[in-house]
Order: sequence, then C-alpha cells, then structure tokens
Amino acid sequence: MWNDRPTEIRKLSSEIEYILCIDENGTSNNLSYILKHIANGNEISEDDKFFTVTGCIFSKNSYKKAQLMIKNLKRKYWENGLYFDNKQNIKKMVCFHSRDIRKHDNCFNESLINYDKFIVDLTDVMKKIDCKIISISINLYEYLKLGYTHNVYNVAFDFLLERYIYSTKGNKKGIVILEARGKGQDKDLLKHVSKVILKTGTKNISSKELSRKIKGVFFNPKWGNEYNLTYTGLEITDLYSYPIHKYIKRDKKDKAFISYEDKICGYPDYMNKGIKIFPNKKIRTEQAVLTVRDTTNPK
Repeated sequence: MWNDRPTEIRKLSSEIEYILCIDENGTSNNLSYILKHIANGNEISEDDKFFTVTGCIFSKNSYKKAQLMIKNLKRKYWENGLYFDNKQNIKKMVCFHSRDIRKHDNCFNESLINYDKFIVDLTDVMKKIDCKIISISINLYEYLKLGYTHNVYNVAFDFLLERYIYSTKGNKKGIVILEARGKGQDKDLLKHVSKVILKTGTKNISSKELSRKIKGVFFNPKWGNEYNLTYTGLEITDLYSYPIHKYIKRDKKDKAFISYEDKICGYPDYMNKGIKIFPNKKIRTEQAVLTVRDTTNPK
C-alpha cells in the first residue's frame, strides 16, 4: 500500500485519470532564525520570508503528450537526451532542473549547447504543455508572528490538496507525485498525508472525498536507478514553480511567469484560487489564535 512507506511510482495504472506533481521553493527549516528576528522586532529579507509549494495537474493524456515534448526537446540538444556527468563519471539522462538551467550549470553550459536557442525552445514547449497550476506560499514571518504552530509544509500541502479537488472533475481518480527529499522527511510527510486523506480530511474536504479521488501519494527521485530516466511531471513542475516563488517574493512577473500565467487555476483572477498566500495580512491576530487551538490546519 502507498501509505505504508514512501514509495516510488514508475507506471500509471489504468484507473488513474489525473496526476498531481509537486515541487517546492524556499525553506521551512529557518523558523528559529525568523522567530529570533520577530522577538527583536526586526524584519527579514524577502528571500527568507516565503516558502512555496506548487502543483501541476495533468490529465493522463496531457501527461503523456508532455512526456513526448520534453523527450524530443532533450534529444534535440543532447544525443539521445543523455550527457556525461564528469562529477559522477557516468552518462545520465538530462534532467530539467530550474536552478541548473538558470546557473548554466552541468549539461546546460554554453560549451555543450546553444543556450539561448535552448531557452527559446524550452519556453515554447512550456507554453504548449497542457496542465493546470496551483500554488501555495506561506509567509513564514507573518505565520509565526500571528502565533501559528502547525508544520508549515503540512499546512501548504493541505491547501494544495483542497485546490486539487476543486480543480478536477467529478470522481475521477488521481495520484500525487512528489520529489523524494530524504527518508525521514518523506516518512513524516507521508504520515501526515495518509492521515488527512484516509482519516481526518482537511477543514474543507472530507477524508471520504479525498480517499475516493486520490489513490496514492508517491515519492520519486530526480532520476531512476540507472540514471537513464527522469520523471517529466516533476521536471515541469520545478520549472513552473520557481517563477511563481519569485513573483510572490518580488511582486513582479518575469518573462517565464508571463509565458505560462494563463495555466494558473482561476486565470486571470487567480489570487486566492490558483495562487494563495497564507496568512493574508488582513487576518487579525485573534483569528489566528482561534485557529491555532484547532487540531486541524488553518482555513
């Protein structure tokens, strides 16, 4: 069973109609640092303030088409989509990782490819991919300042699950795929997620509805065991997620964000729908205190 331990998934069963892939930006491990600044009455930088979790919702058909588009793009710039990793001294499938692309690192170095042309082609492919985007950003400074104590990742994940249910049709079954982060972290998250889906539900969605529509939560690495395959949905979500995180921090849309903005659920009026920032600065402190007494997550 998917809820026994963190499990990787490679093949979709015939009953699955939707795939939700999830990526994150920022960190939720700096809470002590933020609490210290709050206690001293000091602000923190925007880079330290926000933690973002983004999901891409694919139908099974659109996922297969996206896989083909990404595969063809890799083969256009790298022979058979592979490159030689000098650090590990092995051939690996190219993995579209936002940070490496932005830094021109590894296989994205100009010495290996025509970088500018690649970016044009990548942008074109990302525009053509058929998916829906949902994203939750936690303002860690405001969150702690208002007295919330729930695990930040769990809160963001629950918000994301709700938006997944709101954004998919009828009773079609889906799965969730996250990038594996580490045995301990994955185990803790799975424990929370399985409890929410199978027992408690969220504030707005019952466990009955969640368990009917979500048939598993899986943790996949960037590469398969032999480095000869990657997980397309996670790569795509990684590329969509960073510009959203950047927009939340800077309140400015870069070219990448603008190129796929219409995929965000609720577009063009996607704030508090496809994109949610929590807590809203308008929330009063007493409301936050009331919520924190609850054993479930904030609304």
